[in-house]
Order: sequence, then structure tokens, then C-alpha cells
Amino acid sequence: MREARTHDYTHRYWGHDYLFHPPEAIGSQKARLIGFGRWVEAGDFLILQNGSDTERYRVCEIKYETDPPNMWVAEVAITSRE
Repeated sequence: MREARTHDYTHRYWGHDYLFHPPEAIGSQKARLIGFGRWVEAGDFLILQNGSDTERYRVCEIKYETDPPNMWVAEVAITSRE
């Protein structure tokens, strides 16, 4: 198994962006992201902007779409920065 990578999504641009659906919106403890970008896998970490601060999330599940191929849907859980 490969080592988890961290993907910084605090700088959003065409082809490297996301829509965040908070846990309350989906009735779960996990949030859902619809994102764009390559090489994100389950177990990886995402750094997302939260107002003037950032939050770190672990990708629990991810599924890439076929069109466009860099679009994915993921369930993520907030995690501490260790």
C-alpha cells in the first residue's frame, strides 16, 4: 500500500477545484466533495479553505467519473493535523 499524499486545494483554479457538501447537508458525519483534479485516492488528505483558516480531511471513499475523467465524488472526514 502506498503512503498517503496530501493535496492542497486552498488554491482553486480551473481543473483543480471542488464543491463542498457539509455533513448536515447529507445527514452524515462525513462530508461529500465533488472535485476536479487527478491522483487523489482513498486514504489521501485534502487541505481545504475554511474562512481565513484551513481544515484537513481524509478521503474515505472516492469515485472518478468518466466524463470528464478528472472529476470525482468523495466522502471525506475531518481529521487532526498530526
